[in-house]
Amino acid sequence: MKVDSLKLGLIERLMKVQKTSTLVRMEELITRAEMEDRAEESLNSISNKEIISIEEFKKENHKWVKENRTK
Repeated sequence: MKVDSLKLGLIERLMKVQKTSTLVRMEELITRAEMEDRAEESLNSISNKEIISIEEFKKENHKWVKENRTK
């Protein structure tokens, strides 16, 4: 529940911000944090050998595209 409270608090604070430049900086910070988290997750996956070959990735990607093309 603490995470949800923190999110709501941040949203409330952001809603009070009026300067576009401040909001742009906040968006950049959030994007950077998201990218850092994704990089960390990727490195952990590599360390834990939770990886697939590029060929397997291509096959799964083509399959996904074929299945979702008409949606």
